Amino acid sequence: MDNSRSIVKKIIIGSLLGAAVFIVIAFLADYEKVAAALMDFPLSQWPFILFLSLANYALRVIKWDFYLKRLDIKIPLLSSVLIFFSGFIMAITPGKMGEVLKSLLMYEHHGVAVTRSAPAVFMERLTDVVALLFICAAGVVFAMTGGTGTGAGTGTGLSGGGAATGAAGHHNFDGAQLLSLAAVTLLTFILIAVLSNQKLMNVILKYMERFNFIKKHIVHIESLFEAARVILMPWPLFYATLLSIFAWALECYSLYYIITIISPDTPISLTLLLLCSFAYAFSTIIGALAMLPGGLFVTEGGMAFLLVKLVKIPMSKAVAATFMVRAATLWFALLIGIFALPAFNAYIRAFNKQKKLTL
Repeated sequence: MDNSRSIVKKIIIGSLLGAAVFIVIAFLADYEKVAAALMDFPLSQWPFILFLSLANYALRVIKWDFYLKRLDIKIPLLSSVLIFFSGFIMAITPGKMGEVLKSLLMYEHHGVAVTRSAPAVFMERLTDVVALLFICAAGVVFAMTGGTGTGAGTGTGLSGGGAATGAAGHHNFDGAQLLSLAAVTLLTFILIAVLSNQKLMNVILKYMERFNFIKKHIVHIESLFEAARVILMPWPLFYATLLSIFAWALECYSLYYIITIISPDTPISLTLLLLCSFAYAFSTIIGALAMLPGGLFVTEGGMAFLLVKLVKIPMSKAVAATFMVRAATLWFALLIGIFALPAFNAYIRAFNKQKKLTL
């Protein structure tokens, strides 16, 4: 009961923060123009946008199930899927760390030790970061090599404004963005290298034993790292990252699709797709690193700023597009989680009842 109240409290607080973020950014960007852009967006386009999010979740469920199998965690498939979607209810926790709820549900209802399942939760998020970094890098490389894309017979340069800029397009990315991207990339791959190196981890664990408050938990920590190494081997890492790239590419395409509708004057091109992808991926990473609930404000502000700077659309349209893609991703995921958790509890009750009848 206390856990349920805590979750409801987090949802209410996160929703209020989300509303506050929308109001503040909308007013900064000219509230009337933002509202007009939102009202003019055809409702008939929303099913496809939400389908893209559902496809993203489907690919991530496949990755989740793959990790559980690699860790030899055997639970019913329906239970696994419902646990995965139940984790969405914690989407507005700082850095999405609340997704550890998945491990707690497996422990409480299937007796799976948290140290066995936690690596799956952690690596799921880590491979998402690697995928987003890959998408960011694709956009930067395309721009810095002077790539251009065409669509519907219309050429466009890297500014996304219809005029070809050639190799000069790399000026769309400033030093701070590239430095931040490089730093996150370096830290991510250092983390992967350290976790996958057994000798180095043994040295680190040996050092950690010096601290009494860690020493009494060292057996559990060793089990945690041992499980992590199983899914950090080359093939699992490659396969999971590939799934993540396809999954998050769908979310990036969602932003691109919204931009093509909300700003019809912007030429449709590969350039536009890659710049929208960079804006989505980069702002999502920075929002997660900010450790704010759901990356609120940082993600929205960063995405709108990048859309104005890279895609060259008015701030009001950039803000409207940002809020629409966040509604189709963050808030849609939260809504799924709100329904998935009770569905999981109902499933467990039915599962336990059936189990008693068969004994």
